[in-house]
Amino acid sequence: MKKLIVVFSIIVIGLTASWYFDIWNKPVETIDELIGHNYDYAHKIYFRTDPDRNYTININDNLNEFDGGILNKKEILTDSIVHFFTWDYPNHKKSIWVGQTEKMESQVIDAIRYSNNVEF
Repeated sequence: MKKLIVVFSIIVIGLTASWYFDIWNKPVETIDELIGHNYDYAHKIYFRTDPDRNYTININDNLNEFDGGILNKKEILTDSIVHFFTWDYPNHKKSIWVGQTEKMESQVIDAIRYSNNVEF
């Protein structure tokens, strides 16, 4: 019985450590299943909660390194204003950039998942 408790404890500690240190994911990953969908899909189906942070940016202004990733998507945008949304989780964050395109008014043009310890 003691061996079973020790093995079970090691498994629980291992699973908790792998979740906490987020070892199964890269430090920064794209969320391909969101790119190209509209904001309502991302908000209601994927995230299911309101974002923890949001702001708007103009892609014609100077962008910081974090927001600069959307510049390669500039050609699909029909408006220079892009909305940014972030959801915070205990060990990572998920962010999306939403802009107006020819396809739809609020299309997710970029989406990433990144660890809390990543500095941009």
